[in-house]
Amino acid sequence: MSSAEHASSASRPSLAGPAINSTTSSTASSGATAATLPRYQQLVERLKTQMATGKLSAGQRLPSLRRQAAQSGLGLNSVIRAYGELEAAGLIIAEPRAGYRVAPATQAAHDADALNTDSQTSPASSRHPDELEHGQRESHHRPRAITTLTISDPAWQAMANASDPRLAPLGAAHPELDAPAVRRLYRLARTQLGAHAQHPSAYALPPGSSALRTAIAQHLSHHGHPCDSDALLISQGAQHGMSLLLGQLRAAKGRCRIGVEAPGYFGIVAAIEAQGHQAIAIPARAHQGLDVAALERLLERHDDKTPALTLDALIVTADGHNPLGGQLSTPDRHRLLALAARHAILLVENTTFAELSFDTRQPWLADLAHRHADRPMPALISLGSFSKTLDPRTRCGWLWLSRPEQESPLGLQAMIRARWANGMGDMPWMHAALSELITSGDYGRHVQRMRRCYARRLERLRAHLSTALGDRVWLPPPSGGYLQWCGLPSLEARQLEQLHQELLNAGIATLPGSLFNAEQSGLRLNAAQLGEEAMQNAARPSDEIPRQQEILARLTAHLQKALAQGEG
Repeated sequence: MSSAEHASSASRPSLAGPAINSTTSSTASSGATAATLPRYQQLVERLKTQMATGKLSAGQRLPSLRRQAAQSGLGLNSVIRAYGELEAAGLIIAEPRAGYRVAPATQAAHDADALNTDSQTSPASSRHPDELEHGQRESHHRPRAITTLTISDPAWQAMANASDPRLAPLGAAHPELDAPAVRRLYRLARTQLGAHAQHPSAYALPPGSSALRTAIAQHLSHHGHPCDSDALLISQGAQHGMSLLLGQLRAAKGRCRIGVEAPGYFGIVAAIEAQGHQAIAIPARAHQGLDVAALERLLERHDDKTPALTLDALIVTADGHNPLGGQLSTPDRHRLLALAARHAILLVENTTFAELSFDTRQPWLADLAHRHADRPMPALISLGSFSKTLDPRTRCGWLWLSRPEQESPLGLQAMIRARWANGMGDMPWMHAALSELITSGDYGRHVQRMRRCYARRLERLRAHLSTALGDRVWLPPPSGGYLQWCGLPSLEARQLEQLHQELLNAGIATLPGSLFNAEQSGLRLNAAQLGEEAMQNAARPSDEIPRQQEILARLTAHLQKALAQGEG
């Protein structure tokens, strides 16, 4: 887990919920029929059509869950899921003890008002399904400011719980640590520590060990990301690198407007505001991460009443979005680069989960910028780390500057000076151990092995929860990594908090969606901490397997209980 996960408070940018299917007309145009949709989705489409045609007007109360179930002939759980998706899309509003009402505006008007999109945006019925997302309810797209952090802060407590060895670690974003490459790393580290014992005051000074930078550059280049070691600066993890470049941006331009994904990792917002910048929420989609189309509308609107959005920088996780698991398509990556170039936006690419992408490993933004250097390209910095792929205890990451030679506060020499002032340097023995692990090929083989392992674990976790909970839970399949979003649309915020606390009392740490500013209730789970054998109920002579089986059983039982109470 990154340092910011231990030392940040949760800000509240609006969250994009699950992408929902298009209306009946657009569904029919794609060759599908209503009968081919799941029954709950048929109800979603029917209600959306009634809203679009005016049969259901703004503010009108919907039938209660049980009455809707009786009228439509659906099960109660299907109605709960349908209402949950409509609420997630901003089309209906849940009112405590009063049921559901149609939202004050249609989706198109909601986008125009809350997202500040162009007033000529086409109606919801003609938009692509994945564009039907939560509206951004914060004015001017600003996440709420982070309050002064104390040990009683909910985010602090949640992260402390996630790191408590007495609790099952299903909340922290830690990889599998019982892996051959991790064990070899620490054998190498012990050897290197002995070799450096005679030089206790030695530092691996910025930009970092030449051997490590060369090893990282060769590894990245070998896997399709052409990188020059002279463009790398070693940091103490991606979060440290993020804070370093945001500090330099502050020194260069003063207070900046930084775009962040909403939903997204709360540590990024913490880093932005800690450096005195303003975080601007940009919607993200469940299956494709950052909504590039929405960003383009915001930046290039032509409405005198609502001026176009301006950004100085944009932080984007193109692979392995945290917490929804989405991945930007290659066309969207090209579109994003062109958009950032037109508007002089610095792109900060977060690649912490990128090497763990599953079936489709897309080119990084840095790769595309390198391939198409003949086109206008934005300034681009990529951040990487070993924390999510190998072991967070290495405290090692890197910044990859697309323009290392530039003479500016974000040029390599200026960043080196800032890195030296911020901690002097790093542990040379860890740099030496990591460089040897990478150069030997063990790190590359480890990543390939864990990629397959995590894909299996996530698939089995989703299958287990789906079997146990049915359509009461929303489980979008991640594109990589080991984090699983577990949407619980029937739970109110109070009920989610109660579930989170009951899981803690049962010895299980999770991260509630409120930390990621989720408008729809949910939990982020870590499948890396649930071995495959635990989910297969396989017998093996190990004390760990029964413990993991028992943890999964406890988790499922508490989810079932909470959902039953939510339905009541």
